[in-house]
Amino acid sequence: MNDPFIQSNRRILVIDDNAAIHADFKKILSPASGNKTELDDLEAKVFDEVRTFQTPVSFQVDSAFQGQQGYELVQQALAAGRPYAMVFMDIRMPPGWDGIETTAKIWAIDPDLQTVICTAYADYSWDEMTAKLGISDRLVILKKPFDNVEVVQLAHALTEKWCLRQKVRARMDELEKMVVARTWELQKTNKELHTEIAEHTRTEEALRQSQKMDALGQLAGGIAHDFNNLLTVIRGNVQCLIADGPQTSAVVEGLHQIDAAAERAARLTSQMLMFGRKKRMARQHLDLGQTLTQFGQMLRQLLGEDIVLEVQCDSTPISVYADSVMIEQVILNLAVNARDAMPQGGRLRIHTESVEITDDDARRNPKVRAGSFARISVSDTGSGISPDAMPHLFEPFFTTKDVGKGTGLGLATAYGIVKQHEGWIEVESEAGRGTNFKIFLSLDPIQPAPGKPSPTKIEIAGGKETILLVEDEQIVRNLARRVLQRHGYRVLEAGSGNEALPVWNEHQGEIDLLLTDMVMPGGLSGRELAAKFLESKAGLKVIYTTGYSQDAFTHNLALEEGLNFLAKPYAPNKLAQTVRRCLDNTFPPLPNPTDCCTRG
Repeated sequence: MNDPFIQSNRRILVIDDNAAIHADFKKILSPASGNKTELDDLEAKVFDEVRTFQTPVSFQVDSAFQGQQGYELVQQALAAGRPYAMVFMDIRMPPGWDGIETTAKIWAIDPDLQTVICTAYADYSWDEMTAKLGISDRLVILKKPFDNVEVVQLAHALTEKWCLRQKVRARMDELEKMVVARTWELQKTNKELHTEIAEHTRTEEALRQSQKMDALGQLAGGIAHDFNNLLTVIRGNVQCLIADGPQTSAVVEGLHQIDAAAERAARLTSQMLMFGRKKRMARQHLDLGQTLTQFGQMLRQLLGEDIVLEVQCDSTPISVYADSVMIEQVILNLAVNARDAMPQGGRLRIHTESVEITDDDARRNPKVRAGSFARISVSDTGSGISPDAMPHLFEPFFTTKDVGKGTGLGLATAYGIVKQHEGWIEVESEAGRGTNFKIFLSLDPIQPAPGKPSPTKIEIAGGKETILLVEDEQIVRNLARRVLQRHGYRVLEAGSGNEALPVWNEHQGEIDLLLTDMVMPGGLSGRELAAKFLESKAGLKVIYTTGYSQDAFTHNLALEEGLNFLAKPYAPNKLAQTVRRCLDNTFPPLPNPTDCCTRG
């Protein structure tokens, strides 16, 4: 648009077979500086008057004597980027193309060219011309003989029209580009807005889910506390009854069924704590492939013969910093769900690999973060999950199974465990085509140490020491007293921290160990009670018990399971073993004690 040529194109082509006509056009449109007076005198003689008209602008006039020659000059001008603005075209140019035919051919290659048809004959009527050339604002008819002023005015008007046409076109092109650019910006902004709205929606949903899980986790913690107290009593008494013997086979069978049911209830309670992220993690550096391969051996027995289990691990060791028991619990819950979704049999595949999550991936999913991760895929060929059930999949107590066949805690537990490990779960499912759960855990730069051999079983020894037992639940206190007395210990009791104070004041010198619940009524917790006693007897041994999560009490207090901490529900042998270990202040790894009650 800023091209000076386009702004002031004064190139004119004259196509006529008469050389004199060419000379006249050049004198009129581009007079030489020294010939102005001579031209004026000539005009005065011809028209018998003094002509004072002057051409204010000098045009560049080129000549062609035949239509074909004019067509070639127009082609050359276009190729050079300096097209003609207008053409004066004679209508009769024998023996070649006439003016109408030449105009048609030239317009085919240069549709902007302004054309003046010059004629002294009625070779073509206006209707005939428009029939051949069409009605066009580029066409003007000039009758011979023509007036010089008329020629100059036509030249000025039509070249200016050509220039304006180019300017308008350039401006329209510029506006079109601006519209396209602005449209692209608006589309981009609209897309970004939709993305932000979608991300905001996903973030809100994730926040609601997190708040829901936190609230239910608090509820689960309270329920678990009461359950664990009850289960401690049930399992403890059952195991002691079995150990007491002799019993009839029917009685022993019944006791075993009670114990198995209580054990199942304990697992459910543990799952409630897990999905509420209220259960303490025992993290270690794990080789994920090795862990899952070993766990797969147990899964095969659980799944049965109708389901083919494939465990495929990356050839390169994948290290994660995780609680192996909790990770196994996640896989177990997913495997059980998969088994139930394949009643006629099928295939369950567990696959591990390392993946990189990009920033773009993280922007698309609020649960995702960029970095290096281990991905565990658990896929089955079962019935799949319906779209309606998908949004509620990880909600506690939500289940699609028949009444009595599912607790609704399996996936909620898996969700809670993975969340506790700062990971996330993704689900892909299609009804009738199976389900694929993808678990993402951060990669651990530290490689796991070689596995240690399982410790050998040790005998649980008793003793003669004096133990102060502080427990607000009487049935739990009765069981603990019974177990400790069976192992030879002297037991003093109290139902709360305040009740324990006078017992301590009377028997302080005799008490070797304090076994206290952490949370008790009366305003004095087990931790506060132990602190008071340790002020007057620094060598006192202390064991804390609770049905809550261990994490709730770890602030400025070092708790070690099996040494100074005993989680409910506990087995009688675990109680006796922990007491002996604490009294002896021994620190070797503990085996998993058998759930039976033996005399110390």
